[in-house]
Amino acid sequence: MNPNLNILLEGSYFYFEKGSNYSQENFKLIQTLDKQNYQVLSEVLSRVETGEFLKINVSYEMNAQYLPLHVRIEKSIGNNYSLENFHIDHGARQLHYIFETATSQQEFHRPITSRHYLAAPSFATSCLFTLSKKFDAIGRTPVVLLSSANDWSYQAPPNEKIVYADWKIKDMDDFSLDDAELSASHLVVYQNDSTNADIEQPVSFYVSKHFGIPYQMIHGDREIRVQNLKKNF
Repeated sequence: MNPNLNILLEGSYFYFEKGSNYSQENFKLIQTLDKQNYQVLSEVLSRVETGEFLKINVSYEMNAQYLPLHVRIEKSIGNNYSLENFHIDHGARQLHYIFETATSQQEFHRPITSRHYLAAPSFATSCLFTLSKKFDAIGRTPVVLLSSANDWSYQAPPNEKIVYADWKIKDMDDFSLDDAELSASHLVVYQNDSTNADIEQPVSFYVSKHFGIPYQMIHGDREIRVQNLKKNF
């Protein structure tokens, strides 16, 4: 083990749809002691309809203020392979993006004018924005996410998406999961602001007190639930 790395948290999630488990994620939260940065490393395994396994490895790096610096997303299934790298230069306010396959590479650069967060296909990283985002005390807070729809070939550069987040209950006294009493906060995320409050079913997250790592997500008949969480601090 690298003496400059400290594993703070490690655990796993199960993904469910209509009660059936279709995917598993294993993750670690690491602190790099030399730079005082944080990094979430996740591996997601899903069986698709063809019987093949989709494997996704995510590395999500933040600075000491929990702002995203670098996200690396590596995907493979059968003979298909792709690698995405997102870099945010907060000083220069620039996004640098590279998409690679076994036979090609595309690069994209653009300025960013406000605080952006990087979205990744890892549940462990889904609530990291709460660590540095200042929330509105009386309404929904807009959160600007950067992500791409590129899978196995380059289709388009990363795009912005705004979602709206709200702490329903910051300190829950009665949250339990699999008969375990846990300390959590209830975060709700919407596609629309409060002017369209009645037209959607929001996503509910139950977030731990440990570095914004979520315990559970519920959205319609989809659920993601922690199976184990070990802290080393």
